[in-house]
Amino acid sequence: MLENKVFGNIQKVSGARVIIHVSEDIAVNRVNISQFLSAYISVGSLVGAILVDGRTLVLSVEEIYENSDEIYINASISGVYDTVLKTFSFGTDTYPLVGEKVFTIGSKILSHIFSMKQHASDEAIIGTYVYDSNVNVGYNPNVIFGKHLGVFGNTGSGKTCTVVSLIQNYIRNNPNKDIKFIILDVNGEYRTAFTNDESDYIPFDQLRFHHTVLNCVEYGRLFRASEGVQYPALKSSIAKLSADHTVWDLNSLSSEIDQWISSNSRDNFSLNQLNGFLRTMKLRIDGITDDKALMTVINTETEVDTLSRILNSNKKVFILDLQVSSDSLDIVLYMLFKKLYQFKALNRNVSHLNLVLEEAHRYINANVEETKLGSYYIDKLSREGRKFGIGLIIASQVPSMLSYEIVSQCNTVIMHKITSKRDMEFLRGVLRVSNDSFYIQMSALEKQHAIVCGEAFPNDTIVKIRDANPLPRSNDPIIQDLE
Repeated sequence: MLENKVFGNIQKVSGARVIIHVSEDIAVNRVNISQFLSAYISVGSLVGAILVDGRTLVLSVEEIYENSDEIYINASISGVYDTVLKTFSFGTDTYPLVGEKVFTIGSKILSHIFSMKQHASDEAIIGTYVYDSNVNVGYNPNVIFGKHLGVFGNTGSGKTCTVVSLIQNYIRNNPNKDIKFIILDVNGEYRTAFTNDESDYIPFDQLRFHHTVLNCVEYGRLFRASEGVQYPALKSSIAKLSADHTVWDLNSLSSEIDQWISSNSRDNFSLNQLNGFLRTMKLRIDGITDDKALMTVINTETEVDTLSRILNSNKKVFILDLQVSSDSLDIVLYMLFKKLYQFKALNRNVSHLNLVLEEAHRYINANVEETKLGSYYIDKLSREGRKFGIGLIIASQVPSMLSYEIVSQCNTVIMHKITSKRDMEFLRGVLRVSNDSFYIQMSALEKQHAIVCGEAFPNDTIVKIRDANPLPRSNDPIIQDLE
């Protein structure tokens, strides 16, 4: 991009909106106008104008149009660049004068605008500015990992690679940072993305989250106990089992409920009646205890639990293999999220934890009738986790299926290509993007390109994400020839 080349002047200022008229000296050759606008100015790019106090007003291009053989640009105020301090800040307390010259912003100033050095000493880079490949776009890692990040995009748009790229670059450039990433790998994509020195891959049969982390109310949710007879029977049975052993065997619960039925039956009629009332809950209990793989995870008491394994390790990334049925996934995540919340609430100074919720729509949904067990504690983590030292990365290809309350807690968002109008409208309603034209551009983004916005970034813009190395196992499938 040319350094500060004047191309027009301000014709109208209306609040945060500015109309720019492309000057006649550039408009002499109509072909050159077309080439100039496509090469240096595009929807979403930044242009500048000098304010009366000498600072540069930074404007974001929202629309380029022609009216009566004249070319105009509709732009919105993004912020102010101080040429002395070489810092950028959102918004403005001063407005430009009508007739003021407007110019392209060169790489030198753009590099300052997209830098986060004034906000964080450990600046990180997410990629390059799409309109100038010489300009790196920085982010504040204390915000992007310390709070909550949403990464959304159609399948194949580069969403998983973006998550991997962020984590790879940060842990490799900041080896002394006390942070651990816990990745919920529901599709088996992340194992190839990190070296053995960086990561610990934990197969499903090695996960350990004992069920006794739950309280009686949570057991009620787990076993879908109704309030009439089922919950009192469940509560009494659990109280008896836990009185004898702090860590008790879930296999004993069904027979303990049978004893409760016998103790509370006056005759055969009441015995049959209680059995009928408790039948559905007992079937649920038996369904869980009959799942040997699941019971290995939630009912094994002799081994170190997974959270202790993570906290006692020197590695930075922990990939939990969760390629299991939806019901098993829901139950294990229920234990995991409760364990994380309970531990970090009492141990805030222990390592910062960042939880990567891959394919989050599978276990954080907006449908009340299909609410997952794990949604309860993820909702609490989204609202309170930042105080305890837990950050979330919520990645999904169907954001409209996610809970509005949880997504709205994302301080920062990275949006890849999204073509569904329902998903676009959902994000438009829950996010605060400075330039409305970004929403329109979502459906036309190239692979590996994304709109970045929110607290962690110096300015909302389109970025080409840095390459991940090595890549996750998320390549598009190839149909092979018959042999």
